[in-house]
Amino acid sequence: MKNILLISTSGRAAGAAVCRGGEVVRSKLSDNGLTHSETIMPLIDGLFDDEIKLCDMDAVCADVGPGSFTGVRIGVCIANAMAYALKLPVIEVSSLRALADAIDTERPVCALIDARNGNGYAALYENGKEIIAPKAVVVSELIAELPPNTVFTGDGARTYHDAIAAALPNAAFAAEEKHMLTADMLAKCADGKLERGETCEEARPLYLRPTQAERMYKAKEQQK
Repeated sequence: MKNILLISTSGRAAGAAVCRGGEVVRSKLSDNGLTHSETIMPLIDGLFDDEIKLCDMDAVCADVGPGSFTGVRIGVCIANAMAYALKLPVIEVSSLRALADAIDTERPVCALIDARNGNGYAALYENGKEIIAPKAVVVSELIAELPPNTVFTGDGARTYHDAIAAALPNAAFAAEEKHMLTADMLAKCADGKLERGETCEEARPLYLRPTQAERMYKAKEQQK
């Protein structure tokens, strides 16, 4: 069974974990208000001791987003740097896929991340298959295109709970603790990708809309 270092910084909490054969054997989480750049390396360091060693890892998995632009960059950069130093392959896992994988159901699962002001990032999965690829959405428009029995998860499911419930009375919502992405949630997808050889030398952030810097640059260009 292969050991994978899992790193997640795209959401509110920063997390790191080690999985073996798809099962999480050690996990650390920080949701204390400090920045991810301050917390993620101590979390990673805290995973390893004489029983579980960094040199025993077979791959590094990066949560590539979508989510916080800064958070995604931090996690991806650290995963790439560690993989390069250890000469290990990198596995990319979408935060939306990870959230959906944590839900045990045969119903369609919509992972929804809040992007504020009625916007979000979303994807739809059913029995492990991707039905709607990750995309930036207007939440009200997204709701209109989903199956009526969809299960919602992610912080967007909490934020837009009332609107979803009103439009889709047969929809269901994941347990509260499932709405926050953790590194543990990367394990299932990461293990499957490693077994299939779906790795890369360098992970790339999954940005589904322009960053603030890109939007500002475009606005300035349009004013010329």
